[in-house]
Amino acid sequence: MRTGDTTKKNIELYDYSKAGSIPSTDSLFGESRDKDGPLAPCQASKMLLHPGRGPLSETEAITQMKQFFNSYYADTDNSNPEKAKEDRLEEVMAMIEAEGDYKHTYDELSWSAKTAWRNAPRCVGRHIWRTLRVVDARDCLSCREIFDAICKSLRLAFNDGLIQPHAAVFGQRHRNSKQKSPGIRVWNGVLLSFAGFMKENGDIIGDPKNVSLTNLAMSFGWEPKVGNFVLLPIVITDANEKTEIFELPADIKAYTVNISHPTEPGITNLGLKWYAIPSVSSMMLEAGGVQYTCTQIAGYFQDTEISVMNLLGESRYNLMEPIGRKLKLDVSKNSTYWKCTVATELTRAVYHSFQLAGVTMDDHISLSDKFNSFMKEEIRTRGGCPADWLWIVPPLSSGLTPNFHHEMLRYTLSPSYEYQSGPEDYFKKPITKVKFYALTRTIMCFINMMRKSIKKRKRITFVYATEGNTAFTYAKTAESLFVKAFYVSVLPITALTEKDELKKCISDTDLCVFIASTFGEGGPPSMAEEFNKKLRDKLYDFGGLKYTVFALGSTHYAKTFARFGKLIDSEVEAAGGIRYEKIGFGNDQSNQKAEFETWIEGLYNRCCDEFLPGGGRSVEGKRLYRWRYCSAKSLSKSFQEAQGDAHKVYEFSLEKKTNLTTDGTDKYMLLTLSYKREPEMNGTELFLPGQHIGIFPKNISSRKDQVLKELSDVPFEGIPLSLEEKIAVHEPWRVWDNNRSGLTLTEWFDNIVDLNRLPNIQRKGLDSATFFGKTPAIKRRLYSIASCQNKNNTVDILIAMHEFQLNGKTLTGLASNFLRHATPGEKILGYFSKTNGQMVLPPDPSIPIILVSSGSGFAPFMSFIKAREQASRSGKKAGRIYIFHGVRYVEWDFLEQLLKKASRVLEMTTFRAYSRSYPHEFRGSCLETRAVIIGYVQDLLGGQEDVVAGVCREGGYIYACGGGKVVAAVQGRLEKILQDRGCSTMQKLIASGRYQEEKFG
Repeated sequence: MRTGDTTKKNIELYDYSKAGSIPSTDSLFGESRDKDGPLAPCQASKMLLHPGRGPLSETEAITQMKQFFNSYYADTDNSNPEKAKEDRLEEVMAMIEAEGDYKHTYDELSWSAKTAWRNAPRCVGRHIWRTLRVVDARDCLSCREIFDAICKSLRLAFNDGLIQPHAAVFGQRHRNSKQKSPGIRVWNGVLLSFAGFMKENGDIIGDPKNVSLTNLAMSFGWEPKVGNFVLLPIVITDANEKTEIFELPADIKAYTVNISHPTEPGITNLGLKWYAIPSVSSMMLEAGGVQYTCTQIAGYFQDTEISVMNLLGESRYNLMEPIGRKLKLDVSKNSTYWKCTVATELTRAVYHSFQLAGVTMDDHISLSDKFNSFMKEEIRTRGGCPADWLWIVPPLSSGLTPNFHHEMLRYTLSPSYEYQSGPEDYFKKPITKVKFYALTRTIMCFINMMRKSIKKRKRITFVYATEGNTAFTYAKTAESLFVKAFYVSVLPITALTEKDELKKCISDTDLCVFIASTFGEGGPPSMAEEFNKKLRDKLYDFGGLKYTVFALGSTHYAKTFARFGKLIDSEVEAAGGIRYEKIGFGNDQSNQKAEFETWIEGLYNRCCDEFLPGGGRSVEGKRLYRWRYCSAKSLSKSFQEAQGDAHKVYEFSLEKKTNLTTDGTDKYMLLTLSYKREPEMNGTELFLPGQHIGIFPKNISSRKDQVLKELSDVPFEGIPLSLEEKIAVHEPWRVWDNNRSGLTLTEWFDNIVDLNRLPNIQRKGLDSATFFGKTPAIKRRLYSIASCQNKNNTVDILIAMHEFQLNGKTLTGLASNFLRHATPGEKILGYFSKTNGQMVLPPDPSIPIILVSSGSGFAPFMSFIKAREQASRSGKKAGRIYIFHGVRYVEWDFLEQLLKKASRVLEMTTFRAYSRSYPHEFRGSCLETRAVIIGYVQDLLGGQEDVVAGVCREGGYIYACGGGKVVAAVQGRLEKILQDRGCSTMQKLIASGRYQEEKFG
């Protein structure tokens, strides 16, 4: 078409799905309101071409009115006029002159609603336009009357699942009303729709499309229970601009369909649902110059509208990736076609679910065929069919439908359904206009203030020494916090090795923060070995340097805990440094991350108070958490990464569990675990007598289920998750713990957070990501091994049920309770722990030994006895073993059960103490027993000075194991005996390794 040519010529439309097909001719577009018709600049992919049609001018209204009656009276097949055309026109003109508007008859209204549907270019289901039942609700004026009419129309449309298309038309907008008046409006886009709740971290629970409407409803007093599929109330504004909200009745709330898959339980278990009726309520029916701003029209769904557009759409529920992972598809790249599989299977599930629920739905292939037939019939009878190709072609299997290959024209005919402006425009607050000059002047003043403030900023340097990545991660976390108010640098400790580099650092920084790990038996990380050597050799001068230290370590290595960090703290001060803040400690056997966060935030607050101009804390450190989907990682791999190369994680299997008590309780139990030895480990000793096994315990299910019910926004089960955090709103998101990423929700609940140490926060309705971010992590538990290495590849551990008081409640220990409830065959993750601080047997098995224990402290001694038993059965001489053991009750004494077999080849003498049983309750023993008392195990030693002195003179070894207080009392009693008998001293025994002890608790 040439510029200036206003003639609208016929357009030929080709169907490319059939070779040599004869094109169809569209001449109907000539009646379009669009400027220059189809040859105008293409805007087919735009959702809205205008922000919403407002009231019509008098000229527009009269022009449309005349066109309307021409079409209405010409359509003799579908209209039933009450009067002749000329009479009706005369009547209408009189009404317009008298009142400014006219009113449609019911037949005109019904024809308008049906024909507007027939003309809707974006609707693929127009083939049933004649079946639309139109309800005249123009007499409903108040919000309550409008709501009741809506509910009635919805019930008629649902029709027990056999959807009957219905339209309810409410009062028209009068042209003489206020220009900004919306007329009667239902602000819901569709009557049945799900709320969208914006979380503090920016994530959305529910349907993101409805966040603004949800906020509007809550501003009017709606108090919903947050969830993914919460039906919104109906928000109505009547003709007098009064707005009210109405909760849907229970029977209409039931118009939802639970989504299940016929063969894929992964989709079924997601708990998805959708509403049964697509009842559009925000569009305006415009017919003959009259605008019905509140029109509700209900039909039935096409399957892909729910699956692809609503549930998988990135701007909607965005379930593509979680479903892909739930189906265990390879989501790493598009070329695996996983997205196609997800879209197909979810669409299949949607259609299956609607069929199962008995609710009308069309599949996209069949509906495309129906539209194709409808379009051909429209072109034959009307001369054309307005159609928006982008909306008509389904989003799935597009090329398999005839519509994909057919050219279409999008244009607007009257009557029509028109988009209107949304509630965000009507309810928005007026904007105060500011002159450009005033705005720029304010900005320049602010910039100058910032420049002056930045020049005065202090410089903070974080120096990290790490073997893995922990100290570096903490340094970057600290950087994110401090950069808000200070110049911040993050340096590896290698950057301070040379004197010149150190001198420059001292001159360029106002505070140096060392974050240092301890490696192995108290040594520095490998990256800090040179720094450590020069530090010990007093080669550095830290004169005038303000510093502080956060020392990382593990109480697993109690004697060398955080030794390298402690060394930096003391040596820097000795070399002239000025300690700014006392040293902080992070123990990886507790909630190390929380310990660091508390310490660094305290340091930040002090720095703000002392360094910032005017003092005061400028930024709050509120942490936000969120879930993200990620690649799967096995639990054993996760624990292995956390362990590093120090220990190999094994998947143990519980073979046997033996109750060692006789009173019906299970205070003490012996567990036999099997493990699979790697071929390359054959012939090597995985553990020695006196060593430990580390166990990764789990939470028990009942506790998990209780907490789960209290939390909100719980992610889908069975999908690998990564927890992310940010320390302030404007900070970037960071992975909370890389070692924990890739685990499912169940694995997070079972293995990561310690439900015995819940934070003191309100859990009811708490976001699940925040809960996991604030709850301490489960600590690995060390148990002394109660057996020797054997060809069956089994290991025994002796456990005691641990109880403690917390907030007035008696709780059982997490690890002991987990092992107590473990069943034969259950998999238990753990590792063999080798440290230099463990007790070891004397190299000569003939040397006599004394074993002093209380309760489960006997466990390592079982491994000693097993080792002596093996030596004896192999022909070696085994020295006598003296066993001093204490428990509360006679019924808890397990020595007979554990030592009966070994007593056949070993010389053993037992001494027993019961703190809450009388000696006469002791029934005798198959073991040689010299003394039975009421009291504690240390009391036994007081009556056996000859035994202790004799073993010492023979060069024997003494071992003690139990609770910290018990072992301390035992050592004190032994020291007195040795002093009284003059056979040795505790100091000499300890120095020679002939006295060894292990404490717990």
